[in-house]
Parts: sequence; C-alpha cells; structure tokens
Amino acid sequence: MADLLAKLAARLSDPDGDIVTGDEVRDWPDGKLQELVAERILQEIEPGRTVVCDQCHERCSIEPQRRTDPRTDKVVGVHLCMPEEGGGRIEIDLNRLRRWKINKRKLAQMGYREGKPGSPARQNRQVKSATEKNQLIAALLAHHRFSDDVSAAELNMTPATQEGLASKLKWKQSKVSRVLKRCFPAGFWSLYKRDCQSDALRGVLTKLDEDVTTIEPVHYQPHHPTPREEQEADSYR
Repeated sequence: MADLLAKLAARLSDPDGDIVTGDEVRDWPDGKLQELVAERILQEIEPGRTVVCDQCHERCSIEPQRRTDPRTDKVVGVHLCMPEEGGGRIEIDLNRLRRWKINKRKLAQMGYREGKPGSPARQNRQVKSATEKNQLIAALLAHHRFSDDVSAAELNMTPATQEGLASKLKWKQSKVSRVLKRCFPAGFWSLYKRDCQSDALRGVLTKLDEDVTTIEPVHYQPHHPTPREEQEADSYR
C-alpha cells in the first residue's frame, strides 16, 4: 500500500495527475481500488468519454457508443473501426471509462506530500494510523446508522461503547482506547456521549464523516431585533 500511495503523490504535479482512470486500476492488485475508495483516498467522479483502443498498434483515442446487448440486456460500449485493412465492430468495456480523483488532503495527512515523500517507515506508520482512525470513524457511523440521507429521527441515539466497537472491528478494547487517545482530541469521548443525548449528534456524525474530529459545542445565540425590525413588527400589530 505504501508504494502505491507514494506513486499517487508523485504524480500530483503532472497535468491531470490527480485523476486515476479505469485503465490504470486494471493493473492494480485485487482489492486495492476498493480499499482506497473506502479510505476516501480516491473518490469516483464522472466517467470519461474516450479510451485508447488497444486492438491494434495505431492506439487511437475513441469514444465508444453505448448499446444494449439484446442477449443479456447489458449496456456495452461499441466502436466501428475503419482501417484500410481489417477493422470492424469492436466492444469496449465501459469500466474503462470510470475515473477517480485523488484526495490530496488525505495523502498529505498520511505524510505523502508532493515533492516531500518522507521516509518509508514514517509513511507506513502514518498510513496505519490514518487507516485505524478511519476504521473507527466508520464503525461509529455504522453504529448510529448514519448516512447522508438519514433523518435525525432515524438515527440510533444510543452511545456506542468501546467494547462494542472493539467487537465490530475485531480489535481489543485496549486498541480502541489507544486509537481514540492518539487520533482524537482530549475529551472527545465524553463530548460524544453527551451529544448522543441531544440533537447535536447528527452534526457530530456529519463532522466525523468529513473526517473532522474536533467537536465544538454549539451555543444558542438569541436574536435581538434591530430598530428597523421592531418598527416593521409594530406595523403588523
């Protein structure tokens, strides 16, 4: 993983170097793409429109047309190749059009900065630390059944326990405690449990989902009407 992250960071200075294509990920080890997406190092964006044809040495850039295969009802990409010799209808795997954007901020948090790769040992430690933090956040979000489209009324408001998180993550409870102390600000757990008893929980979970782990209390600020607002209010009385 460290080698792959270093390669992603090294390409950021190139034009469009922060875009990873479907052709590139075909050569990655199984599961690496899914892991980088789960860790939010890569985020899928809108698909591209063209691919390089690999059917001959010309290596033309082509825009496949989407067609539905009547035999399977599967949407496929097709292109009519018209060279002087040979050619014909070819099929293009539409997964080749998929694209992902590199999250520079995530890489920087792990020590992979453009032009400043750092030592491999330090990178490995930072990768491990960031991975554990993200896993713990994901476990908390799952415990509360949180997602972008869930309403506050649908949240599980019961505070998670460190023992329960350890069971979900298949960690020891002592590891949960260590990760909390290492990756979260002092007093985080107490503030989290307090906010489970209020409407502030959804805001807390939103911050966690954005990897912002500092919980700031929200204070109610009463609104004092301006003289103009008081005058307008009087006109309605």
